[in-house]
Amino acid sequence: MEDSSARLGSHIKAAEQAMIQAKTEALRPFGLTVAQYAALMSLHYVPEQSSAQLARVAAVTAQTMGQTLDKLEAKGLVTRKPSKVHRKVLVVSLTPAGEALVLRADEAPRAIEQRLGEAFTDTERAQLRDLLQRATASLRGEPTADAEAQAPAQ
Repeated sequence: MEDSSARLGSHIKAAEQAMIQAKTEALRPFGLTVAQYAALMSLHYVPEQSSAQLARVAAVTAQTMGQTLDKLEAKGLVTRKPSKVHRKVLVVSLTPAGEALVLRADEAPRAIEQRLGEAFTDTERAQLRDLLQRATASLRGEPTADAEAQAPAQ
């Protein structure tokens, strides 16, 4: 029987769930879900995105993002209008109220990530980032920097 503590996926999932729970609680006073916050932050940095783009950023389904945007639009935080390039695609933009809210709300998730970072030394944070990037690349079937370093020269 395999030791469940040896299964890396369960540790990654537990860390992700703890992060989502902490952010959920931190965003509650702002009336935002984690998916809503992710969409608003993404629009803050890259205005005029499609629902599909925002779904990828927030790691939710297209249907979930559609519902998320419906709620944000009803709150007056985003607007949707037809794309100039593709008539069937709606581009989403922040309203001034959405911009103001996401900038206020961002302090809470940032504090959580800072608390997480403080659990590690500078060296450990760099190692953790590298290890997580390698894990992501491995799961996506992409070559990892470690694998590339071990590949024989051509």
